Amino acid sequence: MSLSNDSSVFSRWKIEEFSKLKAKRLYSKIFYCGGYEWRLVCPKGINTQHLSVYLEVPDQAKLPHGWRRYARFSISVVNQIHNADTKGKHTEHKFNAGESNWGFTSFMPLIELNDPVRGFLVNDTVVLEAVVTIPNSHDSKKETGFEPKNKKGKKETGDNGSENVEADIAGITSPRSTLQSILGSRISFVDASSDTTATVGKARFLSYWVSSEALLLLEKIHSLHEGTFLEFSMKGQALPTMLLESFAAFVASMSSTKVNELNEEALRLAANSIEDFEQVGLDLRWLKRRLEEAKGVKKHSESVNAVESCTSALDVARSDLELARAKVCELEEGLAKAKAEGEVMSRELPKSLGMNDSVLKDLV
Repeated sequence: MSLSNDSSVFSRWKIEEFSKLKAKRLYSKIFYCGGYEWRLVCPKGINTQHLSVYLEVPDQAKLPHGWRRYARFSISVVNQIHNADTKGKHTEHKFNAGESNWGFTSFMPLIELNDPVRGFLVNDTVVLEAVVTIPNSHDSKKETGFEPKNKKGKKETGDNGSENVEADIAGITSPRSTLQSILGSRISFVDASSDTTATVGKARFLSYWVSSEALLLLEKIHSLHEGTFLEFSMKGQALPTMLLESFAAFVASMSSTKVNELNEEALRLAANSIEDFEQVGLDLRWLKRRLEEAKGVKKHSESVNAVESCTSALDVARSDLELARAKVCELEEGLAKAKAEGEVMSRELPKSLGMNDSVLKDLV
């Protein structure tokens, strides 16, 4: 049994008063991954039609000659209205003193970013998220002899102040019980003899390989609900990859589903899927609670709709009743008038001539 030594960090950067900021370059708080400092950069003016975002190694002038570090990373602009519409991009790069930043010059059109209806700029605030992974197969210390800044056991997380949130999910080789008591949900045990062909085109999550599309969502779940993957432990690579990617797809589907779109069948299938994922060791109590909340909201919405429907039908009935009452009054008035006319005329009729008599009765 062994653990991956890959380091992965999730970082969240909240940029307030975005439209009012005049600086040519906006920098996130520094965070740590793989023993080195990193930060996100948003330069202004490089591409006047698009938002530009880069991952950067700070103070590149202080890096020793020959320093280099390979990193896989994804950057996302969070949709603050519809999370399922969050825009993300994934890439990789070998950073060095000459190329200390790498990213996306045309991440997304500014016209789309600045449109308040689209949900990326809310209350003049933009939220960026990044997942940085340093594979253990690219060891900059071995390559250059340069010591990481946090060699003396400094935890690989950034400054958590000023809206930055980072979560270290690095694995460390150590006895299982000791690791779990220290790192909690940040470890899983896997078979070291995994099929390497299953890792092609994949990114590292905990001790497993997943698609880059699934990585960002899994990292976010891991940071928000730390106990989710604590008991998840499987041998090999293909099966855990399939399960984790299926779980990410399921959560993405649930995230894009509106409560008013749920029906009994959809709720039943969602509950069954959650039970299936729990069978392989995922702790989904948070997801079950949300599903129960969704059921309650759905039921309340249906109740409100029923009240509105009954109220509308009652209004129509009342309107019809008013029309009927007016018609009754009209008929009653007509009846009274007809009776009065009939009484007057009956006094003037000849008593010797009836309706069934001949017109010329008694005359011829």
